[in-house]
Amino acid sequence: MSSNMQAMKQMRPALVSLTQQQARRRCFKLYRNCIRSIPHLIQHYNLSYNMSEMRNRFRSNFVEFEEVTEKNQLDRLAFIGETELFDAMSLLKTRSHVVNYFDTQPVNAKTISESEKLLNNFFE
Repeated sequence: MSSNMQAMKQMRPALVSLTQQQARRRCFKLYRNCIRSIPHLIQHYNLSYNMSEMRNRFRSNFVEFEEVTEKNQLDRLAFIGETELFDAMSLLKTRSHVVNYFDTQPVNAKTISESEKLLNNFFE
């Protein structure tokens, strides 16, 4: 029981940005760290992707959330991204986790509308 109390005392609070500018800087820093980690990920997970494909995948994730402007949301997204990157760089993820991340592409709105059109034609 006492070891749990000691561990709780040593825990650091989550980083919280004081301003929106700090939160944005934290997100930019995460993006740079993601790009810098690509050679490490390719080598240690034996990935068959080239650097530009991986860079584009990271970029698409950041572009997806570019309209987020609230400080708390930026902090939350940065924390999640930092945790995921740390897990991947520390080899806590398996190869299949990393491959699934790079294989899944965000669903385009155009694809959704085409499928909806197909379903609408089917039901008519």
